[in-house]
Amino acid sequence: MTTQTEPQTTTPRETMRSLPAVFQPYLTWVTGTPLEGGKQLISWSPNKAGVLGLVQMAGGIALGAWALHPFTGWSVPLLVLATLLTTGGMRRLDVVIVHQTLHRMFAKSHTVNRVVGELITTVFWRSPYDENRREHLLHHQFPCSMKDADTRYLLSTGMRPGMSRAEYRRYLWWTLVSPKHHWGFSSGRIVSNFSGPIPRYRLVMSLVWLAATIAFVALTGWWMEYLVLWILPLSVCFQAATFLYTHTEHRWWIFSNAEKLTKKERDHLTFGRMCGEAVPGPEVRGAAKRAAAWTTWWFRILVVHSSYRMFVLVGDTVQHDLHHIHPNCDWANSAYVRSHDIADGSDRYSDVWGSLVDHLHEAGMVGQPLDRLLTPERAGDGR
Repeated sequence: MTTQTEPQTTTPRETMRSLPAVFQPYLTWVTGTPLEGGKQLISWSPNKAGVLGLVQMAGGIALGAWALHPFTGWSVPLLVLATLLTTGGMRRLDVVIVHQTLHRMFAKSHTVNRVVGELITTVFWRSPYDENRREHLLHHQFPCSMKDADTRYLLSTGMRPGMSRAEYRRYLWWTLVSPKHHWGFSSGRIVSNFSGPIPRYRLVMSLVWLAATIAFVALTGWWMEYLVLWILPLSVCFQAATFLYTHTEHRWWIFSNAEKLTKKERDHLTFGRMCGEAVPGPEVRGAAKRAAAWTTWWFRILVVHSSYRMFVLVGDTVQHDLHHIHPNCDWANSAYVRSHDIADGSDRYSDVWGSLVDHLHEAGMVGQPLDRLLTPERAGDGR
């Protein structure tokens, strides 16, 4: 695993340049980084990004339905893949499309942004548009502070600065399967759709969706399919992915959750979550060792990093630092926008290369003593 937090002459992505051209679009997707000077094959738009989320979700449900009927020895691995696809599609619609509607960057019309945001969040039992937008804009105004709902959420799960690796590992695994965590997350989602200061039309939408769901399952008798193909991805899997994603979103503790930060400090809160590591180099000698090294590298790319990108780090979220630096950018093509910004001389970005584990450790400042969580600049200026 390669973790890069400072610019280097050769990035892990550049070491992949020697691989066949047919693999390069896939490697750009999985790493979140194009080759220097690389040409973009597909120009993405908000609508295309939304359709991709729908297709991924529908494909996962279709694959899962096929795997269930009939149920064979191959059904279990196919259902695992189907659940990843469905959850990833749901997450893409939520964390990418709904997210951009909150910034009014999905469509030019404020009404269209609201309608799209309300429809998706109703179907997924997420917070209504107005409350969601209010909390998210606070997140941008006071990132990683106690005014940030994400900070409070992580603290509520038991995350603390200065955890050892062993403590952090135990905490992560327990929270991912904790009935208390999932019940609190799920119940909060449901309650937010039926109570509190929500518009009457949104309450009607929630009631209609609930009635339609009950009627559909009752009339078809597909209760098992509904639980396996919809409820499981939408509840436990969706929430586990959201938990991991939120953890890796920022360097949460480096400024002690301060509300007032300089531009440089705000930039340092967020990093590019780049996936992958350098290909085996010439230092790996011998046919057997090189074959083993390449096999391991391809396995990690195809299984470890691709699953992470499909399930947790969906869409443009790899380049989350770009979103905080230039929230009004062409987000659907963020990999190339960020790359061009860096090529033009911007020094506002930092990359962390590796896997989910590397990003978790970077964001959680795992294993670092509390007196080292502050950056030297802030620790020395008396604030």
